[in-house]
Amino acid sequence: MLVIVNCRADGGRAAARWERIRPLMLARLGPFQECVAPDRERVRLSIADALSRGERQFVAVGGDGTVNLVMTDLVGAASPEVLAEVTIGAVGLGSSNDFHKPRRDTLGGIPCRLDFADAIRHDVGRTVFVDADGATGVQHWLLNASVGTTAVGNWLYNRATGVVGLLKRLSASLGMIGAALLAVMRHRCVPVVLEWEDGVREGVLLCNLGVVKNPHFTGILKYDSPYEPASGDFFVHLLESASLWDTAVTLVRLARGRFAGRRTARTRRARRLALESAVPFPVEGDGEIVLARRVEFSLLPAMLAVCA
Repeated sequence: MLVIVNCRADGGRAAARWERIRPLMLARLGPFQECVAPDRERVRLSIADALSRGERQFVAVGGDGTVNLVMTDLVGAASPEVLAEVTIGAVGLGSSNDFHKPRRDTLGGIPCRLDFADAIRHDVGRTVFVDADGATGVQHWLLNASVGTTAVGNWLYNRATGVVGLLKRLSASLGMIGAALLAVMRHRCVPVVLEWEDGVREGVLLCNLGVVKNPHFTGILKYDSPYEPASGDFFVHLLESASLWDTAVTLVRLARGRFAGRRTARTRRARRLALESAVPFPVEGDGEIVLARRVEFSLLPAMLAVCA
């Protein structure tokens, strides 16, 4: 078992928590190899080495970004045949820990998913994007992806400057709330063209687009779609032609786990969705941000297993 630890999660507060729960993990899981992740290259090499030695159990200790990092490197390093044998567990030391919602288990009061005997198959989201310079890239995600206000909020939280930075130092939750409010204040609808899997194209004034496997996002917000890990499709939550007031109301409703029911909001299932705009826009996948002119969302069905 390879355990990848991100001590920088939650503004560096993860380090002390990891020292506290490390003995509890040893007691529950037995001996494991530990990789403390100061940089992405070290994680990538450690995962590739572990796979070559036949390791198939991996634990991400940190936030949702750490889970995404481990999953992305596994998808990049393993063949489909090997990836089908891989299981990912996690310990939530991050600021939002959406991967652990709905919460099932804890380790010393910290959310965890460490039951390798009761793993479930999980779709992996795939985002193919064309950036502002015309170069093509790929993102992978387990939880959700977004375009619009949510992506801007994640970008502001990751940068953590000004008021958002001050709030984040005080509390991760305060930082997320500050970033969300600032993103709403910077509200603007962007004209985009959506292309659905059936070939239908439509122009919309986009405020926010959520492409969702797990309805929890940004720690405190939740869509009203179910969590279906291996359904082979995702939910698309679209907020369009929304005023600043509509956007603010939607944010309050999402804090209560509600999205549907307003004229500016609509939801549908899909297996593929493309989006393009004349103006580059931020695209987020499990908290990671890129700037793109065109993006296509799809799934790798039931690609790997995650601990229950």
